[in-house]
Amino acid sequence: MSNLVDKHNLYKRAFNNVLDMYKANYVNGIELDRKPLIKKLITYGVKLVNTERKNGDYEVTTYEDAEIKFAFIEIIKDLMSLLTPKEFMQLFPIAKEYKGHKFNTKDYFYTINYIKEFDKYSPVGEKILEFLWEYHNWDITEFNVEFMCSVSKLRKFKGEPSLMEEFAETMGIKTYTMHTDDKGKQFLFDKEVGKTVRINKPMKRHLKVIR
Repeated sequence: MSNLVDKHNLYKRAFNNVLDMYKANYVNGIELDRKPLIKKLITYGVKLVNTERKNGDYEVTTYEDAEIKFAFIEIIKDLMSLLTPKEFMQLFPIAKEYKGHKFNTKDYFYTINYIKEFDKYSPVGEKILEFLWEYHNWDITEFNVEFMCSVSKLRKFKGEPSLMEEFAETMGIKTYTMHTDDKGKQFLFDKEVGKTVRINKPMKRHLKVIR
């Protein structure tokens, strides 16, 4: 865990350093190629988003927290939209996995065929959300998951069902919500009937040495 915390803090420091450099040049009217700085902001931004929940000391507990995380992800997505497909591939190479046709999943060939629809030398622009969804790179996949989680968090704080709950309801699948009482005990709540079910954690089993 400490290694993940260290990485997260390193990414945060690197992101802030690049952002300060970007702002300083803008304020001072220094003309420079902004693309290298934008690429660094995207790279560190994706790493920041992907390591945030894993660092052990961050949890979205308020609507304001959820808004901040969602807004940050949106900023990174907006920066990504400025990249061409070729530039994006250089930052996040397509995962070299080639058997997607066997499992009906995205793979290297699927992504290459999808990218052919774009001009490699023009920015992705307004299609960035679709582009991210169709692109096969595990850092990007994790980034997409974090984006969806942030949307679900916002919806929950507004009293709306999460994306998964909405999907389950559409498919006729029953869902439960998990809660923790003031004694730290967890239970499931069935909102349809208003009943709770206690969660019993499995007993720890230890191997005994037989002599």
